[in-house]
Amino acid sequence: MSKTKTLFISDLDGTLLNSHAKITPVTAKIINKLIDDGLIFTYATARGLSSASKVAGDINFKYPAVHHNGVCVQNPKTGEYFSRCIFDKEIISETIKKIRDNNLYPLVYAFIDGRERYSWISGKETDYIKIFNEERKNDKRQRPVKDYGAFFEGDITELVFFGKNSEELQEIPDILNLNEYFTYHVQEDTYISQYFLEIIRFDAGKDSGVKKVKELVGADKIICFGDNINDIPMFNVSDEKYAPANAIGEIKNIATGIIGSNDNDGVAKWLEKYAMGY
Repeated sequence: MSKTKTLFISDLDGTLLNSHAKITPVTAKIINKLIDDGLIFTYATARGLSSASKVAGDINFKYPAVHHNGVCVQNPKTGEYFSRCIFDKEIISETIKKIRDNNLYPLVYAFIDGRERYSWISGKETDYIKIFNEERKNDKRQRPVKDYGAFFEGDITELVFFGKNSEELQEIPDILNLNEYFTYHVQEDTYISQYFLEIIRFDAGKDSGVKKVKELVGADKIICFGDNINDIPMFNVSDEKYAPANAIGEIKNIATGIIGSNDNDGVAKWLEKYAMGY
């Protein structure tokens, strides 16, 4: 009987990255050796490719990766897209009209002229959007616009709203009258005391992205690692799922096991000990 082919896939922020959004030298050394030895290891993150590459570039990822919580599956080296979940133009246009009518100020992610961009209304930046942009200096995806009309351009993939608390953001799906065409979640930022609401297409999500990667690499089994609410869909489609000690309670409750924290190289040390046995 042939050996089972296992896909190992990890969230980045709060899981593979430490509390300073860094890959430690220990984690990089362990995982790069395992990949060189044949481990099928990649990541699934809320970040886009450019942001993910910036924080995780010390690891030689070569298998397809999941970006924007499942909106895109890409080659982490070349940026080639294996799948993209784009909103239906008519449906998302009606949603953007409601955003305009209610004077809401999101980030709008879209493919415009073949390039991934994110837009916001210049002069209406919340404190969090200012921080978000400051952390992404020189990011070529940035696209400040003058008015809501510019949000209609391109192939739209994602809407992101920021707020001081989850209650404030939980009201937005009702304001926008979102139906089953959309999926969304609210979670706390890993690094600062702010919350964000992400709205994507119903068939996006880390579950869909991870299943696509499984198909692309020809794996029989999925073992994943994650710490936050957006990892639950990925946990639901994985054969084994592990939560770092710093994970939220909802994740720990459904995990196969609890591993070392993200500040103690938990994922890498678990992989070093157990992965080659699969």
